[in-house]
Amino acid sequence: MISFFRKIRQKLLQENRGTRYLIYALGEVLLVVIGILIALQVNNWNEDRKLEKVSDQTLQSLEEEINEARSNLEKIISFNERISELSNHFLSGELTMDSLEKDPTQIFLLTTYASSTLNFSITEQELSSERTILRRQSLNEKLRISLQDYLMMGDLEDLLRNFWNNEVLPYFIEKKMMVVYNRFLKKEAISKEDIQDIVYEDKFVNLVATTNSMNFQFLFLLKKLDQDLEEALVLIREEEHD
Repeated sequence: MISFFRKIRQKLLQENRGTRYLIYALGEVLLVVIGILIALQVNNWNEDRKLEKVSDQTLQSLEEEINEARSNLEKIISFNERISELSNHFLSGELTMDSLEKDPTQIFLLTTYASSTLNFSITEQELSSERTILRRQSLNEKLRISLQDYLMMGDLEDLLRNFWNNEVLPYFIEKKMMVVYNRFLKKEAISKEDIQDIVYEDKFVNLVATTNSMNFQFLFLLKKLDQDLEEALVLIREEEHD
């Protein structure tokens, strides 16, 4: 093909047909430009298809990650709500000694919490990428807010953990409550005398009140994260159908 065009060009030059040669030369350049543009368009089309495939895979992975996180959150929220309700009953005097005697594990529940180990590796990777494949800015923002919620939860959880290790656990050891708990696990009898000293002590009441206050904030963040993730799922499904 190249030799064919070269022969035409040489023939035009030999016949001294400058105008026709110029038109021919321009046509040849135009054909080259068109060829380049077509090649670029095909390349862009292939790149768009690859990007669309990656986008679909990422959206699916994000959806699976968020669904798993929300499933775990449901259990964590449920457990912390139980603890909060139990603590409120104790602090208001509604939790009776008979109930505590039947199940002394409630004493430990009054000063504990459910940890929130969640996985957001795909979300973090997508938000840290220089070239995000998410088209909706609202989705990016909602995912970013969700991660901020989770980080705030982590900070509060650290406070709860440190409080339990530094205040609650030493107190239980001092009052030999671990011995009582082991007796309960062995299905040995637990008397009121075994627990009433600790239950009516101001130090224990203060420990419960402090834990309950932090757990209330923790529960608020858990529910906020769950709500933000639910809204993120809606945006993901909308983007999947765009």
